[in-house]
Amino acid sequence: MTSTWISAVAVLALCAACSGEVEGHISGGDCTSSYEPVASAPTFSGLRAAMLAYSERGHVAALRTQARGVDVGAGDQDAVRVMDLLNRRGKRIVQVDVWRTEDGGWRAGVWNQCID
Repeated sequence: MTSTWISAVAVLALCAACSGEVEGHISGGDCTSSYEPVASAPTFSGLRAAMLAYSERGHVAALRTQARGVDVGAGDQDAVRVMDLLNRRGKRIVQVDVWRTEDGGWRAGVWNQCID
């Protein structure tokens, strides 16, 4: 019974994606990929505090670094870290790319890849 329900949900989600409208975004020939801002701060410690205060997808209890290096992210910024924002049970709420800004500050964002 549970697998049937999961299959039905998957089919509905696929149909929504095929119709061009998913979560309020309309895709098409003009779709563009972009970062959804999560946090920004002038220092990395300030960015960590801002990410811990992020609450749009749930309460963030901890942070975990997935990757560190040069351009390790998925998006169009030169991400220097990929981090997970975790709930109190240690489950990932969202994964973000972290990069330096031109003025020396820090930003974190979720890369939303447009798929035509």
